Amino acid sequence: MAVMLEILIYGVIIGSIWALVASGFSLVFGVARILNFAHGIFFILGAYLAVVLFPYLGFLSIVPSVLMVGAFGWFVYRFLISPIKGYEVMVILITLALALLMEQIVLAIFKDVSISFPLFLSGVVFLFGVPVPENRLLITAIAFAVIAILDIFITRSKTGKFITATSQDMEASMLVGIDVESVYSVTMAISAMLAGLAGILYAQIYAVNPETALRVLIYAFAIVILGGLGSVRGSVVASFIIGFIQTAVSTLYDPRWAEIVALVTIIVVLIVRPKGLFGVE
Repeated sequence: MAVMLEILIYGVIIGSIWALVASGFSLVFGVARILNFAHGIFFILGAYLAVVLFPYLGFLSIVPSVLMVGAFGWFVYRFLISPIKGYEVMVILITLALALLMEQIVLAIFKDVSISFPLFLSGVVFLFGVPVPENRLLITAIAFAVIAILDIFITRSKTGKFITATSQDMEASMLVGIDVESVYSVTMAISAMLAGLAGILYAQIYAVNPETALRVLIYAFAIVILGGLGSVRGSVVASFIIGFIQTAVSTLYDPRWAEIVALVTIIVVLIVRPKGLFGVE
């Protein structure tokens, strides 16, 4: 019983971080039909910027770091993706090339050294008898809060309704006066900020290095396919499924097998349900 509670609690913690990453990736695809292979770069940039700014701003470094990653996402769409958006293969190639370029730039500046962001909290609490670091509970609370805010923003704000309308019918949105290009730019910025924040939270638990970008991209891509391309809520559900699988394998067997089992599970589910758990046509 204690082991199952541990798997449940720690699965929710890691799943909440993957949910931030995957929801941003899925949001961009659902709205602009863009497969952004530079998504993992936003993740590590958030962590590296926060660590660099921490000596000057303390924990407040999170705010400018996330905003700068969002601005970079906006720039990437406006000047790199927008001119070639009609050519899907070119979009994939240019975002992939950007990912490789940025990874090398980060590697040249910071070397192949893993970084971690200072802990918010250092105590331990017991949940149903399971010892859980206070820091991880705070991370989970932040992730859940941001996901809830994202849902409220999309469903209730004017900009969010523009995003929803554009995702449903781009041509009709243009006819009623919605600036579709601006919607795409804002969506890309939001996606980048979600990934950047996830990178900072991830760096509270695990070490981050330039190669982490590729690992995160693979997970994000796999999770959104499992949840259903274009379904943000499906991606969130799939993130927790993967979080539970990772935690269960790490706890019961060997951490080195966690990623393998998670990816095999995704493949099996997609064979049975090719559109994913919540996929749409």
